Amino acid sequence: MSRKLRTTALLLAPTVLGLGLAAAGPAAAAAPAAAPAACSVALPIQINGFAFDPAEVTPGHYSTADLISTNCTAGTLATTQEWTGQWLPLVGGVGVTGCPVIDPFIRSVTYAPGEELAENTTYFVPVGCNAAELAVTVRIAIPTGASNDIVTATAYLKIIQIAQ
Repeated sequence: MSRKLRTTALLLAPTVLGLGLAAAGPAAAAAPAAAPAACSVALPIQINGFAFDPAEVTPGHYSTADLISTNCTAGTLATTQEWTGQWLPLVGGVGVTGCPVIDPFIRSVTYAPGEELAENTTYFVPVGCNAAELAVTVRIAIPTGASNDIVTATAYLKIIQIAQ
């Protein structure tokens, strides 16, 4: 099954792209559910990768955090994702200035059986932001009733500060 969701906002919102094959024609309606993906984790969702592209920017530029995750089950999973961001100070710095607060972005994502999704969120580093890095963490909550059914990953964007 393939699907793609795309939205945009300040510190731009995520995009979801389902990877796989989309069935077509009358035979598709009778096709069995997709087999679960081969996963190496005990939880129903596996994070296959999370990184920024490009991995480094100077203030005044954008970068996109790309997340790839897989539903490791043979059933549909409705999840809640929370994307949060934190500006990290320069080495020896006491804090960051000129960087906007990044509000958490929360949304519901439903995975088809065995589906792999590629999602992304684009972030802008404003001119005047003196951070060394932007750390973005995604938490995927799986509603199984167990409090520990949360999968997390963090991606780091290096911010190259050019001396004035």
